[in-house]
Amino acid sequence: MKSIFKFRIGLAAVMAAAVLGGACHRDPGALVPAPPDGGDAQRLVTILDYVSSDYARAVQGRTVVSADEYDEQVKFVADAHALVAALIPSAPGTNDPLVTAVGRVETAVRAKAEPVEVARACRDAKAEAVARFRLRTVPTETPSLERARTLYAQSCLPCHGAAGDARTEQAARLDPRPASFREPARLAALSPYRVYNTLTFGVPGTAMASFESLSPSDRWALAFYVLRLGHEGEPARGPARLSLADQAVRTDPEIADALRASGVEDPQRALVHLRTEAAFQEPPATVALERTRDGLRAALVSFEEGRAHEADRRVMDAYLEGFEPLEPRLRARDAEATAAVEALFRDLRVALQQGDSHAVRATEHDLERVLDSLARGHRPAVPMLAAFLIYFREAVEAALLVGALLAGVRRLGRADAVRYVHAGWLAALPAGVLTWWLSSRVLAVRAADRELSEAVIALVAAAVLFSMSFWMISKVESRRWTGYLRKGLEASLTRRNLALLAGLSFLAVYREAAETVLFTQALLLETPGRPGEVWGGAAAGLLAVLMLATLMNRTVVRLPLGPFFAVSSALMCALAISFAGAG
Repeated sequence: MKSIFKFRIGLAAVMAAAVLGGACHRDPGALVPAPPDGGDAQRLVTILDYVSSDYARAVQGRTVVSADEYDEQVKFVADAHALVAALIPSAPGTNDPLVTAVGRVETAVRAKAEPVEVARACRDAKAEAVARFRLRTVPTETPSLERARTLYAQSCLPCHGAAGDARTEQAARLDPRPASFREPARLAALSPYRVYNTLTFGVPGTAMASFESLSPSDRWALAFYVLRLGHEGEPARGPARLSLADQAVRTDPEIADALRASGVEDPQRALVHLRTEAAFQEPPATVALERTRDGLRAALVSFEEGRAHEADRRVMDAYLEGFEPLEPRLRARDAEATAAVEALFRDLRVALQQGDSHAVRATEHDLERVLDSLARGHRPAVPMLAAFLIYFREAVEAALLVGALLAGVRRLGRADAVRYVHAGWLAALPAGVLTWWLSSRVLAVRAADRELSEAVIALVAAAVLFSMSFWMISKVESRRWTGYLRKGLEASLTRRNLALLAGLSFLAVYREAAETVLFTQALLLETPGRPGEVWGGAAAGLLAVLMLATLMNRTVVRLPLGPFFAVSSALMCALAISFAGAG
């Protein structure tokens, strides 16, 4: 059969290795950034991934079942040794952990060991390589489902098909045939990180080209999308708690085992939820923070057992895979605590380097304390109360304006205008429901995009509010107000102004509905497993607002006309300022 993956190590590779090797010896007191994509360290990990998944096609029961496949595996491990020699030419023989780990892989392959043994050896060597060269195994931002769909349609669909099953005319003409992501055995061997590496390097000898020209975030989005295609249409059940870092590096069977061990009732459906939905949504802050704290605890155990190098590696993993992806969100909420965490991570690595046991324990304790305060500060202790406050506050803002509009047109004797006001706010309710569905199911809108949409709505609403409040104030200031009412009742509410009233009513309620959608999604995300409390609080908040709106409407109708318009205009100005500030 054709070779599906070949590597050639030359002078350029050795030079790249020297750069990477030098990076490994930087001062651990600073947080070492991940090396650029496409280097030999990443190639080494990609080879180990291939051997781990494809070796089973060559050997079963310690017997070679495919000579060509077995020869391919032997070449892979030889390539891996060459890469290690180029990356760390000064390694002290077999005493180097990475050299030893790759040597175990070669020994197992040449001994025709069982596939499970080879997979275990590959996994250990891969973990050593990732830690040794500080390879990034997790995206720096939540993958964009919308962007992934676009990229897949542009670059992948002709060969892999819309469903990912590779049943296309172009695929039928290719040898070897493109991979089908719907094939259970192949899907079970994939992780987003492996797909990401394949996108980075391509597969020589096949039609799979390198997509290194795409940005890392685009490649990560495509990688997660491939796993999504493999499970599309399967029944899902969420929420499921697993960090994006764990989703990125684990295969489906590994995730299912982890979910089963944590007591998840239906691991397979939870796995589908993770692959098809959760991977493209902003994760709860508490999940990433808990992963960070677990990494720190494991690092402290390693240090106290005399494995300082391993402890430093675990601290780096805790930062890069747990805290760093969450950093922009936390900085926006609590910049001081976020900066403190970064400083404490640096101090902890310095203490580890110096072997100062007292400083290590004290710094780790301080980190735990700050991380705990960040977690508690962004997870409502009482979801029902939080939901009540959200819905009560947002609905009151809309009810104030709608109530003022209704009372105003009634005082003017224009009962026919009432239905325009009602039509406006009633139309906003299904629009809010549609916004929820679009943001969570179709568009997979990222936080920045949602904020932009809310800002546009807020600014449009503010402009309309200022216009209406100016119209009211101008009438209050006029000494001919009584004459205006007597002579111009019909003219004051023309068809154009009636449409304006309906539009204003719609914008006032829809803006609050859209904002409530965002707040509710965030609250559900931050309190997994407690949706009943959230929706109970929401219902109580809406009921309280309904009672308040009825009372407000009856009270405002009894106000004198002049003071009523003065107060209403001031209220509208205040709301407009609020809208503009939110935008």
